[in-house]
Amino acid sequence: MSESKTRENNSTPLIVLSILIMLSGVVLFYYFSEIRLFYRVLGMMAVIVIAGGIIYQTDFGKTVHGYVTDSKQELKKVVWPTKQETTQTALGVIAIVVIIGLILWLIDMFFGWSIGTLYGVN
Repeated sequence: MSESKTRENNSTPLIVLSILIMLSGVVLFYYFSEIRLFYRVLGMMAVIVIAGGIIYQTDFGKTVHGYVTDSKQELKKVVWPTKQETTQTALGVIAIVVIIGLILWLIDMFFGWSIGTLYGVN
């Protein structure tokens, strides 16, 4: 139990340092607004890489990296639908939307007619 708390305490300064580096990068990005955007974006990308490298050294960073790696592996297992399946499904959805739209339009027309008849507008 104390080993886990010790790791968290060791990770906290690195996380704070990473956040401070990111914030200073954003501040400097806008502070040096007279410099060309290309160079400011390159500098911001360098700041992101440095902050990411620092965060990766923490348990949180390694957990996030593991999650992303596992997600990539799971994404490779997905069976994507064929073009024909996608087209058929899309056409089915469009047909259902049109049918339900017509039904709702007819119901609206009926209610409009009945209220008009009730108040004697027609």
